[in-house]
Amino acid sequence: MMDYESFKERVMREFLDYMPERYAGCELELRKVPKVNTCLTGVVIKPKEKCSFCGPTFYMERMYDQYKNCESFEKVMANQAIYLEESLKYLPKDILELDLASIKDKIVFQVVNTKENREMIALCPHRNFMDLTVVYRAITNVDDEGVSGFLITNDIAKAEDLTEKALYAMAKKNTKKLFPFKRERIEETMMRMMKRWGANDKDIDESFPYIDEVPEKERVYVISNQFEFFGANALLYKDVIGDVANSIGTDCYILPSSVHDLVVLSTDIFGESTKLINLVRETNSEHVRTSDRLSDSIYLYSLADKKINMVTSPMEEAS
Repeated sequence: MMDYESFKERVMREFLDYMPERYAGCELELRKVPKVNTCLTGVVIKPKEKCSFCGPTFYMERMYDQYKNCESFEKVMANQAIYLEESLKYLPKDILELDLASIKDKIVFQVVNTKENREMIALCPHRNFMDLTVVYRAITNVDDEGVSGFLITNDIAKAEDLTEKALYAMAKKNTKKLFPFKRERIEETMMRMMKRWGANDKDIDESFPYIDEVPEKERVYVISNQFEFFGANALLYKDVIGDVANSIGTDCYILPSSVHDLVVLSTDIFGESTKLINLVRETNSEHVRTSDRLSDSIYLYSLADKKINMVTSPMEEAS
């Protein structure tokens, strides 16, 4: 079995042999591609001169994992070539002529963990937000299959004469419009999950017999958006968090359960921040995929100040 470096060298020499003939005039290029909480080695198919198809990117590490499982270089190359060809069929027709100026109303926030994403952050306009960093994405497609888009890098921002301040203003408006935030009781979230897993209505109802009797102050809410995609961006909208805190009637802890949602609960009822911090850390390490982790910290919304601050010390208790 080849080691990773040998595998990579062979891919660069031979992969285009597995692609259709029209790719014969192309070349491969390796690029470091920062992803949320990780960084991958991208293999980019680049036309040597202008042509009529989109040059796709795939990832060396993922192919090598497949190779280790099946131990057949030829099988991995053939499968990857088929996958790329199929993927290109479903790209939006206008993606090849993408004009950033035409999608400025689709630039949105993405909140990421600062410590885990230093390489990505260095490549793009950004601003600090507690232990997190705000970066920007342009959304190219939203449908039942999911959300697609691309990171606004320094090169893109420079080419389009977009300052970070301008990007922030666009994203502040667009994020809430394109991905309206929603809140629901945590029991409702669990009910939806149970239904998705095949539970019948009777079993679901019997699992939460006293849901309507829980006092408002004791209720726990989940904040996300209708697509359940980067719903933790709600941290940037104090009014969204504030509406939940006003319903509960107390200062609230905010737990980042993933990049896609937040959990909000009363400091009066759930007063020990140490336990909550430990809960978030344990959940992240055991139940949340690396790419979906936001932070091991928790945050505090103050009703009086209408501000969100990080709970910095594990020993800090709600007063």
